[in-house]
Amino acid sequence: MRSPINQSAGLGILLVLAAGAAWGDSASQKFADPDSGVLLTADDLASWVLEVNPGLSAIRSAAEAAAYRVDSAGSLDDPMLRYAVAPLTYDADRSLNQVLDFSQKFPWPGTLAAREAAARHEAVAADRGVDALRLRIIAQAKSAHAEWRFVHEGLAIYRANKRLLDDLIAAALTRYAAGSALKQDVLQAEVERANLDKYLLLLAKQKANVRARINALLNRAPETPIPAPAKIPIRSTPPALEALQVLALVQHPELSRLDAQISASRSRVTLAEKAFYPNFQVGVAYNGVMDDTDKRPLIGVAINLPFDRNKRRAELGRAQADTQRAQWTLVERRAELLSDLAQARAEVLEARSSIALYRTKLVPLAAEYLEAAIADYQSGSGAFLNVIAAEQRKLSADLELARARSDYARRLAELERWVGRSIDKAWIAPAGRRQ
Repeated sequence: MRSPINQSAGLGILLVLAAGAAWGDSASQKFADPDSGVLLTADDLASWVLEVNPGLSAIRSAAEAAAYRVDSAGSLDDPMLRYAVAPLTYDADRSLNQVLDFSQKFPWPGTLAAREAAARHEAVAADRGVDALRLRIIAQAKSAHAEWRFVHEGLAIYRANKRLLDDLIAAALTRYAAGSALKQDVLQAEVERANLDKYLLLLAKQKANVRARINALLNRAPETPIPAPAKIPIRSTPPALEALQVLALVQHPELSRLDAQISASRSRVTLAEKAFYPNFQVGVAYNGVMDDTDKRPLIGVAINLPFDRNKRRAELGRAQADTQRAQWTLVERRAELLSDLAQARAEVLEARSSIALYRTKLVPLAAEYLEAAIADYQSGSGAFLNVIAAEQRKLSADLELARARSDYARRLAELERWVGRSIDKAWIAPAGRRQ
């Protein structure tokens, strides 16, 4: 009979494949035309990548294989059937002396249970490994989406500034023709426009690199078109650090995977202890060589003799050392996880504060400064150099705001990776427990 873990694993795999097929159809239809106007959100990209990423499919198959090993680990060895004849005993009545025996090996009580438990825990560890890789791939996809959004915003910002410089150059030429401006005003504007062209080329290269990275996650050719990105939503302040830490310690798959590895190591310690005891072999036989028919049926039992205690003590010591190593690895990873989580939350807060600062103060001030510089130049009371400086400041502020949004999305993706799920206040009670 199949073990429960194999039954649930098989059902889960069928559900995953069915969901993957359904998503694959909807994704291919939804994003078949990159110019259709359908914007690609970070969640869309993450879900798309999860269904087509070859690395995740490979480790998923490995976890499936580990689940199927549970049944065989808890099963007895195949019974043995032996048949032999004595050909020289052939006589006139055409009869032969024959031997037939059937035997079955039985390990010391508890050995099969320990072996099955070790395989079951290893299957759980492999399954949690899939979940951990899934979190990493989601973070990679969302980070790539953040960069995809940044290059689009950056290109839009540079093009808008280039249009502004075109207008300034036209105004400077008009004033220069009228004798109210210097030729160096026109030259300064031309130099600034050339600099913008250079940065546009760099952003175009960055856009191609990000597109190639996203297509690699999607297992597609690097130059395959990708839909334009949706805006990055800015959420409210993330939950308190203590609440996130409790959530991570309870549910993070990396910790669950290490817990399962510890349990598997303990089961292997039990197996090593069982090796000090003998295994049994029970058999029944029919020996036709015996003349007396009453002596032909046989029943017997055999055991191995575990005399080599040093070998078994070495195996036991190795299993115990592996258990201690797994326990210390869990302690170390738990500390690292909490540290990564705290750092990621601090970075999310810093990026969110930067967005608020640029959006409410620095960008409006830069825009106001540019408007004042243009007005002063047009009235003849200001220098054209002030206009160029104001334009550069406005360009820098706009780009820094776009970069802050991208950094926020990337850092939030990392925070969610360490928490083990998407951040949502509705999932976390004030005391730090899941509702």
